[in-house]
Amino acid sequence: MRIRHALVVNETSTLREVAERLIISDCDLMAVTDASGKLAGVVCESSIVRALLSNPASDATIQSIVIRHAESVRLDANLTCVQPLFRSCANTALPVVDANGFVCGLLMRSDVIRSLLNRDADAKESTTTELNSESLQEKIPAAAPDAFNSAAAFTPPKKRTLHAGDAGSETDNAQSRPHFLRADAARRILWAAEDRL
Repeated sequence: MRIRHALVVNETSTLREVAERLIISDCDLMAVTDASGKLAGVVCESSIVRALLSNPASDATIQSIVIRHAESVRLDANLTCVQPLFRSCANTALPVVDANGFVCGLLMRSDVIRSLLNRDADAKESTTTELNSESLQEKIPAAAPDAFNSAAAFTPPKKRTLHAGDAGSETDNAQSRPHFLRADAARRILWAAEDRL
């Protein structure tokens, strides 16, 4: 996975500096470090806009708008551990920290999606390679040598997908269904959480 090192600012940075860096980047969030380089929180684009509208002074710092209790990802985390954190509509990026809590950069949701797509493509490619390899060809019974000569002849068994209307389905309860918020509802929830901090 790709970690973006440039999307990290110090908590003593000014609103204007952070706003300029957000404009240049393709992210709406930046990781914030304290004086020692450890994670202090995150600052989002909407907080910067509101702070600039209420206090346009060029020397105002971001300390008052930093979201202190931000989720983060360990540097040694694998894709399986990271996926659940990005299922929420609120997380577009997460700070990446090492074992000592020092910020290494920011992991974007788009980079996680790209990694998932690459992983699926690699899995399909390795399956095709295995099907065409000589070791598998040697294991084919003599009675049906043409059955496995190409990757197109191989069809994996299909798994039955349970739907909400199926009898005996485990997905009948509302807790197992994904919950999605509309963008404006998610923004309102985030703003309310920021106002409480």
